[in-house]
This record gives sequence, structure tokens and C-alpha cells, in this order.
Amino acid sequence: MGKFIFYTIYFMLPTLCFSQVVKLGEDFVDVPVIEGKVTFLKEIPSKKDISADANYRILKEWAIINYGKDPFISSVRHDTKNNEFIAKSRIELLLPANSKGIREKMVMRYRINGFLFQDKCVLEVTDISYLYENKANDKLLPRVIRAEDFITDSAVELNDNIREFRINTRKSTLYYLNEVSKDFEGKFGY
Repeated sequence: MGKFIFYTIYFMLPTLCFSQVVKLGEDFVDVPVIEGKVTFLKEIPSKKDISADANYRILKEWAIINYGKDPFISSVRHDTKNNEFIAKSRIELLLPANSKGIREKMVMRYRINGFLFQDKCVLEVTDISYLYENKANDKLLPRVIRAEDFITDSAVELNDNIREFRINTRKSTLYYLNEVSKDFEGKFGY
């Protein structure tokens, strides 16, 4: 009986881990946590009529356009051997208006990886953290906040004085990642 349970869990785990993958034309609507980290995965079919090297060139070009222009905002590294890129970047998010009508800003730092896997092009966004600049030197939030502590389901369910701030940060994060996702799909002609 113990072996049966072990094998059931062993074969179901990959399905559970990859059930967080967003496919072509779909938006990110949830904040998935995989192995303790907020990780967004987007998977689209690679172009069938061209080689893997040509698909990688499209992927690499997209990375250079989006992450290779301004070294003060982002950096990108390419691995031609493994057909992947790794970029680190940051963006200033403008949050939705809160209950007082104020639109806060939050700087989001993240790592984005793009790679070819079998017949798919995969985009992975992880290592997300936020920088909050306190305007009035109030210590409402720490200066650096990890996504795992701030935008996950369990974090936004907390009912405290910064719940609305967490919800708005989550909304802006999802909006931004969906825009990146659409741009990524567009580069491949979808």
C-alpha cells in the first residue's frame, strides 16, 4: 500500500507543478507558487516551419529588444548552447487608485528566462521583489518586499491595514506580466 501511495504521488507531482503553465492566448489570473517561489510560466508553440535555431533567434531578438537596451534598467545574458536567455529587469508599476483615490507606485524587480523546450517556447518570470519608497518616511512597509510575502493568495487574504496595497500591487503585476506575455506571443506571430 505504501508503494502505491508513493508511486501515485511521484507520477502526479509533475502534473501538479505544471498545472500553473499559461498557454497561448491565455492571461495570468493567479499568482502561482512553485517550490516556494512565485513563478509565472507562459508556454507557446514554436514555429513549426522553421528550425530550432531560427526559433531561438526570434527568442533572442525579443530578449535584446526588451531587455538589452538600457543597462540601468535591465541586463540580458544568452546561452546559445542551451537555446535560452536570462534577463534581470525592473519596472515601475503604477497601482490602481486606492480607496482614498491615491495611485501609489511600486518598483518591481524580476528575472525572466526564455528557452526552447521540445516544440515550445517558454517564458518564465520569477525572483520577483518590490521596492517601496516611503513618501513620508512612515514605516508602513519595508523597503524590499518579496512577492511570496506580498501578492500570493495567502498574503492578500490577510486582513490588515495594507491589504488594499497588496491587492493593488497584485493587480498591477498581473497586468504588466500579461502585457509582456502578449508581446512575447506577438513576436512569434500569434
